[in-house]
Amino acid sequence: MADRKGAALARRSRPAHKVVSQGNKVNVALPFSMIRAGEPVKMRVGDWISLAGLVITVTGFGVAIRQLIRIADALEADQASHRANREEADARAGRSSSSDVGSRIS
Repeated sequence: MADRKGAALARRSRPAHKVVSQGNKVNVALPFSMIRAGEPVKMRVGDWISLAGLVITVTGFGVAIRQLIRIADALEADQASHRANREEADARAGRSSSSDVGSRIS
């Protein structure tokens, strides 16, 4: 323990305040003071061109994603078709048909 020489505790004339979380207020600085509503601005030709470029870019990404999904679905269907053909050929040859058998070396 620390030595308490000369460190007498002062008596309080009133009780200490209770700390309640609902009473504590925190100021949060938000950048909304920088946003100002003024006169509506007329769009210039360059603004319209930039907006059109953005629309074309978003549309292009949508088309590219749709094409990738279509390709993935086609590959999955092709793999399922090859798997079914291989199992059918194995059944005709009288071999064991197992899904965990890898490709055979001919």
